[in-house]
This record gives sequence, C-alpha cells and structure tokens, in this order.
Amino acid sequence: MDRLRAPELEPARAWLGTTRPLRLRELRGHVVILDFWTSCCVNCMHVLPILRDLERRHAGRPVVVIGVHSAKFPGEAAPERVADAIARHDVEHPVVVDDGLAIWERYAIRSWPTLVVVRPDGTIAAVAPGEPDPVALDTLVRGLLAEAEAHGTLAREPLTIPRGEPAPPRPLAFPGKVAVAGDGRIAVADSGHHRVLVLSADGDVLVAIGSGRRGHRDGAFADARLDDPQGLVWADDGALWICDARNHTVARADLSHGRLDTVAGTGSIGHVPIASPSPARATALRSPWDVVVVGERALLCLAGSHQLGVLAPAAGGGYSVDMLAGDGREALVDGPPRVACFAQPSGFARAGDRVWIADSETSAIRELDLETGDTRTLVGAGLFDWGAEDGPFAAASLQHPLGVAVTEGGDLVVADTFNDRLRRLDRRAGLVSTLSLGTAEESLREPGGLAVLPGGDLLVADTGHHRLVRLASGGAFKGELQVRGAPPMPAPADDPPPSLAAAPATRWFDLVLERAPTLAPGRATGRLHLVAPAGWKFNEGAPQRLALEVSRRSDLVTSPDRITLSGQGRSDMSVEIELQVAELPTSRSGANCWCGSTPCCAAATRRCAPPRRPGCGSRCCSRTAAGRRSPSI
Repeated sequence: MDRLRAPELEPARAWLGTTRPLRLRELRGHVVILDFWTSCCVNCMHVLPILRDLERRHAGRPVVVIGVHSAKFPGEAAPERVADAIARHDVEHPVVVDDGLAIWERYAIRSWPTLVVVRPDGTIAAVAPGEPDPVALDTLVRGLLAEAEAHGTLAREPLTIPRGEPAPPRPLAFPGKVAVAGDGRIAVADSGHHRVLVLSADGDVLVAIGSGRRGHRDGAFADARLDDPQGLVWADDGALWICDARNHTVARADLSHGRLDTVAGTGSIGHVPIASPSPARATALRSPWDVVVVGERALLCLAGSHQLGVLAPAAGGGYSVDMLAGDGREALVDGPPRVACFAQPSGFARAGDRVWIADSETSAIRELDLETGDTRTLVGAGLFDWGAEDGPFAAASLQHPLGVAVTEGGDLVVADTFNDRLRRLDRRAGLVSTLSLGTAEESLREPGGLAVLPGGDLLVADTGHHRLVRLASGGAFKGELQVRGAPPMPAPADDPPPSLAAAPATRWFDLVLERAPTLAPGRATGRLHLVAPAGWKFNEGAPQRLALEVSRRSDLVTSPDRITLSGQGRSDMSVEIELQVAELPTSRSGANCWCGSTPCCAAATRRCAPPRRPGCGSRCCSRTAAGRRSPSI
C-alpha cells in the first residue's frame, strides 16, 4: 500500500516558538506530531498537557511536536494573538500560524483538535481527530521510533530548534476571572502564574493562594498548587470558591485558616458528561470555568463537557455533583435541562432566580430560570455565528464572550473577548450596545472576566494586557488597578511527567470512512457492520460500548444517547443508528462576513476564510464557499 507523504507546512503567516521557520524535509528521521488547534477550543486545551508530557517523556529522542494554529474566530487569528495563547497555555513547542486555513486544507482537516503523526520517512502514519488517549499516542510514537531504528532511518539525535526569549516578569499573567467581596476585597485568578491573589480595594496583595508552581496539591496556601485557575466566587462564610480549570477540579480556599482543599473533581480529566448525581470528589470533571453560589449550592460552568453543573451538600458530608442543564452535546439549543445544549459555557452572573451564561463557542448569552430549569438565548445564533453588531437582541452579535456581570440597574455587561470590547445588554429594551472606553491606550485586549464594584464601577480583567482596569458604569476608563506586593514567581520545577498506566488504549479513532456520506436535513439511518478477526467472536454478556461523535456541525445532528449492539455470541455484529439532521440556519440581512467586513466583502482581491453564515452573496464568500468547507469543533 502506498504511503501518503506529509505536505509542507505552508503557506504560513508566522512561525512562533522558534527563531526560524521549520520544514518537514529537515525533520526526516524524526517522528513529528502535528497538532491542528485553535486557541478558543477547550478540547484543544485538553490536548496540550498530553503533548507536553509526551515531549518530556521522549526528551533527547528524535520526536518533534509542531502546533498548527488554524483559527476559528477572526479575533484569534493574528500572530500576536497566537503568541499570547502560546504563553498562556505553556506551549513549549514551535507553532506555525496557518494562513487562512490553507495548511488545514492541504491536510484535509475537518475538526479541532486533530493530530497528524508523521513517520521519520516523511509519510503520514495516523490522522486522529478529537482528544487522544495518552497511552495510544505514546504507543504509536514508540512503535514508529522502533520501526525507523530497525530500518536505519532514525535520526541519531534530535534537531536543535532555537527558541525565543521568555517574557519579562510581571505582577499578573493573563488574569482570568475576578470576584469582589462585600468588604471590598478583590480576588483575581492570576491564571498564567497558577495562583489566586486576594487584594485590598487599592490593589495591595493580602494573600496569595498557591505557590505559583503548576500542579494539583491541597494544603497551606504557600504549598498548594493550582493549574490555570479561572472562576471565583466569595461564599457567605468568607471562603473563596475556585474553578481550577486545567486540574478539572473545584477548590475551596479557607482564608481564616490559610488552607486550600479540593471539593469536586479527581484531578484527572473526565471523558463523559455528567448525567446523574454522584460523589463530587470521585467524579472526574471537564474544565470547570466559572462558579456562582446559590444558597448552599454552587453552580458550575463545565466548559469541557458543555454543561452546567451543580454542587450540593451530601448527607454524609462533602458534596455531590449533578447536571444542572445540558446533555453534553456542543450546540445552541434552548429548553428544559435535559433538552438544552451549550457550547463551552465560560462565565456566570446571577440575580435572584435568574442566571446568565456566557456561552463562548456559540458567541451567545443564555439565561437560565432557576425555578423552572429552562434555558433561553438572549443573544447568539449558533456555533458559526459571530460578529460585533449592536442593536436588537435578535440581530446583535458577539465574538467568543467569556465573562458576564449584572449591574445594579439589572442590565448585563459582557466581556466580548475576541472583539476586545465590553457590551451592554439592556434587558428591558432588548438592545445591545458597545461601551466606549476612550483612547487607544485605554483599549482592552481579550478581556476574560469582570465584576461590579460597590458604587457601580466595573472591574475588568484585561487578560491580554496582564492587568486589572477600572471603568465607570458607562465605560469611561478610570485607570489601572496597580497590583502591589505580589510574591515573586518560583523557578520552574522540572517535575517528571506522569507515568502511563499499563492499560489498553481507548478513545482513539481506528476507523475513518474514506467516502463519508452527505447528510441532508431530515431523518437518516446509519448502518455499521462489525466483523471480528478470524477465530474471534463477540462474547455474549461482555460489556460493550459504542459511541458516536459528530466532528463537523455537531449542532445540526442529533444522535441517540444509547446505541444498542446486536449479534453477541457471534463473529459479527450489526447496529443501526438513527440520526436527525437539522436545516442550516439562514443568514441575517446585512450580517458581517466571516472575515469581519460590513457588509460582506465584495473585493475579489480580499482573502477570506470560510463564510461566517451560509447564504452570504458576496464574491469572496461565494468563492470560498464553493472551494472550502467550514471547520467545526
């Protein structure tokens, strides 16, 4: 069977994490792992620690990881924004910035994340969409190294890749969420430094929660470890609840005793959505990103499982965790708890019996009624609808919002992250407007969190500028909150990568349909016939599970929660899968193009990415619509 040679990584807008571009030709003799990712995608974030551990496990061997950043949103496409994402997520390997999804298309990629593994002879060994199993990936890499060594094609030593200079130290690094206590104290998730700082109202550091070393460790604040903390909320008893996103845990900081303790999550990533109540400390979560307290309960934005969760005191002590809303599908669907769908919910605000959610991947603001459990959408239309338009809720658009707060007057203020703006949602008038901050020097860069201060001013985590800023309620810039007395960051620790369990690999894509069918709106039936190898059979009564994942336009395809297999006790097995395919949404009149111009760009010379909404009639969007397929998560 002929092997397919891996195309070169071009055209590239930029190379980051290296002082010069790399070519696959010079990496012959190496196992190369290409990580097609986009910085907004929580599943892509889940892959990065796996790749980091793989690099450390094979340090000194001819194994090279290269990120290929193929942006979904316009706001994350510029090289300087990709450089921010690399620093924020501790990416230590080189990254090529894809030029308008051109490399994505050369490799026929269809979803984020996708790994492409290249043999030392330059041919493609595997293409795997989704989050890889660490055991499967490591097994594949070791096998390719051994094969190349046996054939004499393995490089004797790895290529030396020149790196750039590290960023200078600063008090805050990529601050995420902020929370204001009743006494005026401010908690800020110093996410890039893997700690939480408690400040006075004037910015003096009162307490540092976490040593600054990445990891998962409970204990005294100075010894505890966090990993990319995000959501924060002050409880009535004075404790601080923390969503520790990359540890996939929720922790409680007892400030009176100076101790941090995990209350939910195991420290390892979960692989299934939450479906029923279970002990919180024994349940693996997926990227909890924000938290809000309602009485004795804590509500969670579970960005990684596209759900809202709830923590409640358990009868025997501790907490239980359950699904509050969302069945785990990544989509924008309103309705009761087990019907509603979310897409990377990342921010909470609450007033009375209402909770508002920044649903980042659908660029939407959703509202949850705590009494009925029903969800409805205020602003937003779907996974591939975004923009920066003001106006009535039905016509307005956002771009990957991460934070939301409710003002004293009952309006909502949104951290419209990839638009670098704050937006106001007037709930009574049903209108969206943009807050004007002032001069260019007072602009924001990917704001990730915000809170309302006593008196009505806004405190904003200006994430990309590594600072906190104070704004008047109308948006006027009132100055940066100077953070004073932050403990210096410790020297990086060279902790060994975690050992890999000696267990069968799971969650790796073994079958790819070379000629995938095209699904039209309506009902469809998929038929799958499984045949065991000669001499084998499917044992009757043996536990078997079949899962279906839709990697393109998962918001349009409804699949069954449970798939029943028939044919146990035989050497073959068949299954029919019933699907429901929805219509593509129609475009709005005057809506922005994917590339951001208003109206859709008509200049034939302008280079556009795939159209943001189907039905756009401009020449550039018609051209790209005919020649490209929109990406999906």
